[in-house]
Amino acid sequence: MTTSGVEESAMRLLEAFHDLARGRLKEPVTLENARREARMDDASGASTKSDVAVRYLVNQRYLETAGTGQVYAITVPGMDLVRQRRGLESATNEGSGMSDKTQRLLVTALAIGLSQVLARPLTRFIGEQIPERRGVKDDLAEAFLKGSTRMAAFLIASILVRKLASR
Repeated sequence: MTTSGVEESAMRLLEAFHDLARGRLKEPVTLENARREARMDDASGASTKSDVAVRYLVNQRYLETAGTGQVYAITVPGMDLVRQRRGLESATNEGSGMSDKTQRLLVTALAIGLSQVLARPLTRFIGEQIPERRGVKDDLAEAFLKGSTRMAAFLIASILVRKLASR
């Protein structure tokens, strides 16, 4: 249900902002360029129509102001709406069936578990390789090895959760 063409104009304008920003979030685009891209000529009434459409998009949080003047940037909901209208996959993980919060929680839990599993052989290795009389160099080596192990665990957990979420 459109309200006197405002929503229709707003969607054309939103798609123009998306195209001019080349699909990048928070990329500043002038209203003038978006009008041209959406083929909303500056004829009498077209300027007013696009101003109303922009206010609608800002109120719906599809666009946000990006500096002074008539410069705007597309937001995540705006990006999702354009991608949905074009039949593309969502820019966020809403379509995956797993929320971002759930994914972060799962990555954290899995990373902790993997870190513990990977730390056991590392602890044995450090015990064998680093002498009892330790120096700064030995402490740095241990810190580097433990940090690398944790980073690897987090990376593996992140990849596993992304694959799980994409199914």
